[in-house]
Amino acid sequence: MVDLAIKRLLQAQQNGFFVDVSGGILVLGCPKPELLKVLNLHQIIICHPERAVIVKAKRLSFHTLINKKKLAKLKILRSIGASIVWVTKSRRETLFNIAMAVIATNQHGSIIINGERKQGIEYALNELKKVIDPIYILSKAHGKIGQFKRPLQIPELIKYWKNQGKFTKNTSGYITAPGIFSETIADKGSQLLTNEFVGKLYGSIVDLGAGWGFLSAEALKNNAHVDEITLIDSNSSAIKAAKINVKSSKAKFLWLDLESEIVSIKDADHVIMNPPFHKGQKVDFSLGFTFLKIAKDILKKGGTLWIVFNRESPYEKSIKSLFPNYEYLNKTKSYTIIRAKK
Repeated sequence: MVDLAIKRLLQAQQNGFFVDVSGGILVLGCPKPELLKVLNLHQIIICHPERAVIVKAKRLSFHTLINKKKLAKLKILRSIGASIVWVTKSRRETLFNIAMAVIATNQHGSIIINGERKQGIEYALNELKKVIDPIYILSKAHGKIGQFKRPLQIPELIKYWKNQGKFTKNTSGYITAPGIFSETIADKGSQLLTNEFVGKLYGSIVDLGAGWGFLSAEALKNNAHVDEITLIDSNSSAIKAAKINVKSSKAKFLWLDLESEIVSIKDADHVIMNPPFHKGQKVDFSLGFTFLKIAKDILKKGGTLWIVFNRESPYEKSIKSLFPNYEYLNKTKSYTIIRAKK
């Protein structure tokens, strides 16, 4: 089945959106680079923070970028004739990506915005209409795709969107960036989990799906006998934020896709985690199940798993199977916290 976003791009292609494009095509926010092959476009450059996307793009022989701040400085981008921006679940991230696309694209080059209605394409296009005219819009496959020419002068509003994409301090006092999980405030479940392991962590700790580092920062702050802590996440922006938030010689940081790459750590004393239950905007518990299996593999015998998850998440059966020695530390209307021994 053809992806809805690609259906819209194919329709746009048939309507001449790419006719005048010369040079490379920068793609920001696309979660499935393999789908771009059907467009038969050349010189595609994939920019995305998720390791799985970058690894897949490299296998497809696309050029890749991770750090958006380097967009305007790289030689490979001096001939960008068009940019395609996927709407993401974060409005700030979407607007930041649009701003970076405008900056990177040659003057008079095309910028194309692609997204479903439920993902926020209407919001993005309405914001653009405040400073860009004309925008050519097609409706297709439960969404819209818009195209406009890169203006000679970058509007102040788009410069503002670029600045909003910078790392900033959230209401919990930690540094985050657009698109990272719980970017505006520490997740309530994570806060509850940190209350449970105060003074109980020691030795070697692994934080699976560490995000911007809240669990690890609190673990180091409230447990004097931690020797080392390894933060693992698939999002490069989250890892960069975590390095700012967890400034300790005890901390190590790994940018890994836990679904496809091996974690070589063994004999950890503790694993702490608040597993994700979304892929993009879709509910998906498979990654959480993967986290549980990895936790069992990397813990030493007698090591402890500390986990918090939303009450509707179906993880309890797997925990009982993988860790027969477990106990409930807290249950609220929204969250379950479990401590389990290997």
